[in-house]
Amino acid sequence: MQIPFKTALIGLFLLLPGRATLSAQTYSNKESSILSFTAGVTSSNLLNDSIHFKPGILFHGGLAYALMLNEKLNAGIELQYTGKAFKNESPIIKYRYYFVDIPLYLQLKLGGSIRVNAGVQYSIATNSQMVTIDPSKASGVNAININALKQTDYGFLGGLEFDISKEIAVSARYSISASTFFQKNEPNFGVFQLSLKYSPIRTYQVFFHRKEAQQ
Repeated sequence: MQIPFKTALIGLFLLLPGRATLSAQTYSNKESSILSFTAGVTSSNLLNDSIHFKPGILFHGGLAYALMLNEKLNAGIELQYTGKAFKNESPIIKYRYYFVDIPLYLQLKLGGSIRVNAGVQYSIATNSQMVTIDPSKASGVNAININALKQTDYGFLGGLEFDISKEIAVSARYSISASTFFQKNEPNFGVFQLSLKYSPIRTYQVFFHRKEAQQ
């Protein structure tokens, strides 16, 4: 668990301005960075799957930080806890794989409220479960810890964001394991996420083109 959090913190630190430069900062009436909270549902496919599992639904949530590079382009980094699920209908078995995902991407602003995202993602497994029907249990099911399909994963992502209001946006994203294109004989993830993003924290310091902002 220490590796992904350290990696995310280092990434956020690199995006944020150093304390030593704060006294020289200028400000604008436009946002220069946004910190958001995200949560939503995840639908997962297992690619190159010889057993033909059905897609399953789980949840995800975390933090997102966006840095405005210019009028048309943003850079984003996130820290997400993501459930990736599959199921077998006969017998009824559900498989749940939990990952810490660290997406890093660029956002192209198509208009005042629409953004297209494209980038890469690194993932590390935290825990995995196989859930079966068990009448002897009070809950009616039995959850058994199993090994993750992948201890780590890296991939590509693409998506779209649409602002509902100044602080709330809806986003859709698809990510795919990069090894899908290089290792055909391995199981790989194809994951669709639908999220709500709440953005209550904004900064107005000018990180780039400071001279133009002063004029």
